[in-house]
Amino acid sequence: MAAAAHARLPAAVLSPAPTALPPPDAACLVLGAGGFIGTNLCTALVGLGVRVTGFGRSTPPPTLAGLNWRQGSIEALADPDSLVAGRTHVFDLIGAGLPDSSNRNPAEIVADGLPPKVRLLEACLRAGVRRLVFASSGGTVYGPSGPDPIAETAATDPISAYGIGKLTVEKYLALYRHLHGLDSRVLRIANAYGPHQHPLREQGLVAAVLHRLLTGAAIPVWGDGAVVRDYIHVADVVSAMLTMGFGDGPTLCNVGSGVGRSVLSVIEDAARVVGRRPVLDVRPPRRADVAVNVLDSARLRQATGWRPRVAWEDGLADTAAWLRRPG
Repeated sequence: MAAAAHARLPAAVLSPAPTALPPPDAACLVLGAGGFIGTNLCTALVGLGVRVTGFGRSTPPPTLAGLNWRQGSIEALADPDSLVAGRTHVFDLIGAGLPDSSNRNPAEIVADGLPPKVRLLEACLRAGVRRLVFASSGGTVYGPSGPDPIAETAATDPISAYGIGKLTVEKYLALYRHLHGLDSRVLRIANAYGPHQHPLREQGLVAAVLHRLLTGAAIPVWGDGAVVRDYIHVADVVSAMLTMGFGDGPTLCNVGSGVGRSVLSVIEDAARVVGRRPVLDVRPPRRADVAVNVLDSARLRQATGWRPRVAWEDGLADTAAWLRRPG
């Protein structure tokens, strides 16, 4: 299955590998397995010969057909014990809401997102889970006043309820590590892009831009297009998650490319890669957008040897090829 999933990817995209491999008895649970990063992570784990159970809101995507699958919503999950029983490692990729929309109803982030996370930690303790890996958000937990690039020691002042929710889960993980010895790792991930990212959702600029270029649709630009973000290919994100899941790295780290790109430069580069001329739909700026967010991933690199390996234009071409696939 892993080979089929990667059959159309450029060789450069296949090269990133974790600096730590799973133990022979690893049994992994991936929460949010049907999402963008979750699909890629499950594919990589299966390719490594790991027993994997995926948990998602809907039926598994075709790429994961045949995977042991549990369907449901984390917000409605009152009893996670049956999910984590027998699992050695848990990867939590589920987030409540989206950065911009979360500010329209911040109470949902607290009511729907936080109690299930705490119940999950309790279940992991009861089940004797060896490690829990949490996908946090390097793009939202730091807020607008951080340095460039941003290290993990920077102030955390989120300006979205989504970022506050992610940061709160980080704090609970630290609490459970301190009180109960629950082994966990936190990855503050930059703006991931690549295959399996849905191009019509609010999150994911690269997929959205490429899709609109390929279909001739106008590309929405909020404000002047000068907002700068750190974009990292999902293959490098998955490599970092496996490294943190099975290795001896730090308990918290950034995962980014370390390179800042403005919205307009992303559009320009994507247009050049696919050979299309962009049409822009300029809209008012969004209050949840910080001006610049570029991550310093030196902590992870120095501790484990991980580094991003997928070149920017290779990653754009890879994503465009996936969007062009039949069906």
